[in-house]
Amino acid sequence: MRESSLVWWELGGGCMDKKTDTVRSVEKALDIILAFSEDKAQLSLLEICTMINMPKSTVYRLLSTLVTRGFIEHNQKAGKYQLGLRFIKLSKMALINYDLNEIALPVMVILRDETGETINLYAKRGIERVCIQQVEGFHNLRRISNIGDFLPLYCGASGKLLLAYQEDKEVEKVLKETGLKFWTKNTITEQMEIKGQLADIKKLGYAYSRGEREVGVTSVAAPIRNHAGVVIAAVSISGPDARFGDENNERYKMLVVNGAQQISKNLGYIK
Repeated sequence: MRESSLVWWELGGGCMDKKTDTVRSVEKALDIILAFSEDKAQLSLLEICTMINMPKSTVYRLLSTLVTRGFIEHNQKAGKYQLGLRFIKLSKMALINYDLNEIALPVMVILRDETGETINLYAKRGIERVCIQQVEGFHNLRRISNIGDFLPLYCGASGKLLLAYQEDKEVEKVLKETGLKFWTKNTITEQMEIKGQLADIKKLGYAYSRGEREVGVTSVAAPIRNHAGVVIAAVSISGPDARFGDENNERYKMLVVNGAQQISKNLGYIK
């Protein structure tokens, strides 16, 4: 009997011609897999039976098939079962298919609706950052960046945010090769001051800028992390200084941080 047929036979309890029984067996196998969690990474046969209320013989048969296929591993020394390495490969395949723009967009729309301001998504590219997604604000007077525009990392909320989470060697490279030119009178061009701000950003979990790259524009940005916890992008709220009063400043900071955390969660990041 071919391997695929054997698996079908195992999961179907020997009833290859009974689709209903097969579906039930698949559901039971999934119940076994879903019994594992961060708090319960290893489970004994008896623990699994108790958790999913299933006979020992049925659980053992399904576990044996899952072990054979690499979805479950049996730690014989501990006498317990755990999720197998097969899931690592599958999770990587699933994450590759996630598109950051598509995942971030719904949250960005919510941020725009809650603030009325323009929401931008930036990613680091070399020694610069690039705008990869945008949701325009509702106001006639609003801040707009063109998708695909390359901007500096050393000034502006999103730029400083992305730079803050780079290794020291990369920070040095960016500051050296960028040239640190003035964009406005508020642009910071002293390396020590920039590094001090980068340290503060990592402590606070967000970045803030007021007229550093564009006169009259205020922005606040927060980090987006991938499933491994690596900062891969920055989401920002931007608009005219006049609309970023003390009350809005605090509210926008909270909103952008929460929005970035939601996007990160949707990318598979678990804090």
